[in-house]
Amino acid sequence: MVIRIQHLQWLGGVVAAAACLALGVLSLHANLSDHMRYRRAGEQLQRFHASLIAATSVSAERGPANSAMGGREEDRAILAAALAARRALTDRDIAVAEAQIGRDARSQAIAQIARQLREDLAAGRAAVDAVIARPAAYRGGAPTRQAIEAMFTAADTAGRLREALGHDAVLEASELASDVIINTVAGALREETGRLGSFVVMKLTSDEAVHPRLDAAIATTRTRIDMLRAALRNYAAAFLPGTGLEQAVATVEDTYFRGALPFVERIAALRSDEPRPDADTFTRLYVPGMKPVEELRDKVAAASRVTIEKLSHQSYLMVLASLLLTTVAVLAILAIALVFRDGLFRPLMTAHRQVLRIANGDLSDPPRQQSASAEVRAMFEGLEMLRLQQRRRLELEEEQMRLSERLRHLSRTDMLTGLLNRRALQEAADHAFAASDAGGGPMAVILFDIDHFKAINDGHGHGVGDDVLRAIAETLGAHLGPEAAFGRHGGEEFIVLLPGDEDEATARAEALRRTLERVVVATAPGLTVTGSFGVAVRLPGSGLPLEDLVAVADRRLYLAKIAGRNRVCSSDPLGPLPRRAVGN
Repeated sequence: MVIRIQHLQWLGGVVAAAACLALGVLSLHANLSDHMRYRRAGEQLQRFHASLIAATSVSAERGPANSAMGGREEDRAILAAALAARRALTDRDIAVAEAQIGRDARSQAIAQIARQLREDLAAGRAAVDAVIARPAAYRGGAPTRQAIEAMFTAADTAGRLREALGHDAVLEASELASDVIINTVAGALREETGRLGSFVVMKLTSDEAVHPRLDAAIATTRTRIDMLRAALRNYAAAFLPGTGLEQAVATVEDTYFRGALPFVERIAALRSDEPRPDADTFTRLYVPGMKPVEELRDKVAAASRVTIEKLSHQSYLMVLASLLLTTVAVLAILAIALVFRDGLFRPLMTAHRQVLRIANGDLSDPPRQQSASAEVRAMFEGLEMLRLQQRRRLELEEEQMRLSERLRHLSRTDMLTGLLNRRALQEAADHAFAASDAGGGPMAVILFDIDHFKAINDGHGHGVGDDVLRAIAETLGAHLGPEAAFGRHGGEEFIVLLPGDEDEATARAEALRRTLERVVVATAPGLTVTGSFGVAVRLPGSGLPLEDLVAVADRRLYLAKIAGRNRVCSSDPLGPLPRRAVGN
């Protein structure tokens, strides 16, 4: 049988077309998968936003509930109507969230949380109604506190629902991680600001006997608000520039943190013998200050929707581009085989080999083909476009991997100082203690606290306080060697984990104390920073966990405070650390 070049042309054309089609199908499948993934992520994001609104509604219901429980008898009807209207809005928002959950693949697990939310909310409302049913003179005290705490339980369950749906959205599209985090922080900030007001309502309606416990709860909530505020600032600086949301964050700062928050602190500080507003008056004055927090949440949610819509649209365009390029490549090869049989065999076979290399993952630039035919040049240009598209896809995958690694790094570091957080410190301690018990030397924990840090915040502002913490992290971190693990333990407390016995650790702590005195804060020239240090040493084989060492170091830090601050304490009347018994 004589083989004709025409047959070879057809054979080469068919093979090349099949290879292009296979590559195009692979590319189309990948881009279509991305498009469908972003669509699912958009649905998950919609469920997450519905849960955010529902959680905020549950929190917001406490406002009119507090007013109704603490209002005057003559205002009973008005306050009851306001509470009923607010409950209707809450029920509507929860129903919207439940309808969204019904379309979720994990609906059974998440619906259980939604059912628990309904039950907890019903219990909280029943407790509130029981208080409202009492005469005004008998509403205060324990019943009011218990009713508010029951509403807290419902808010906690709503928070669990929000977190579960946010987790699902991030699993579907990791590009939404920053949006979900900022939305979650904004939602949590709204809940904590509402709780702060509720605790003040409890104090206004309770006997002085429970005021110390309520003051402690107010202080704890105030600390959480500060932490959420710092987190919002950090995430806003990292992820919100250029989104137009900076003004919303600034409005929260002006309206709540410079207006409503000082007001609630003044009311909370009033004694029982001083003129104080009733619960209804306080609530009406305080609640408007929280409105910018809700508006920030809504604006961040809108920005998140824009983000996922852009990603979905881009992936859709990639689907069309893949389909178009594949179709053009196949039709071009068939047209060349039909119209230009003679003189094109070699270029077609070359194109065939290039397509196969691309299909096998070889995206290197081939030797440039010299041809007088514009059609042949166009064919090779089309293959180059396909190659560039695949390179870009690989670049996007690598960028996604880098983003994932960045998020993992953020989960192990303190956002303000860049030091190790508690989780990372615990991991470092586990490795160090295992090495110590396997034949290494003793390990030491140095815990230190910034002296008079509250005075720095009060006198210079929280911004300078944050600058002090960052300056300490930078200066002392440079002073410590690679063998030491340096982290922020919380607030103005820092912790250092390093090898060494008591004498060595005490000497290192003293060197750190002297270095701390030389810390320079650019925003507060002339400010001298000192700290009180506590040292605890773990002997090899003692079996003591990190928390025991930290407890001893904290006790000795306290002794250093009592002794006059700005000093190191490595011993105390309780003596050295005991050796933990085997099995304990």
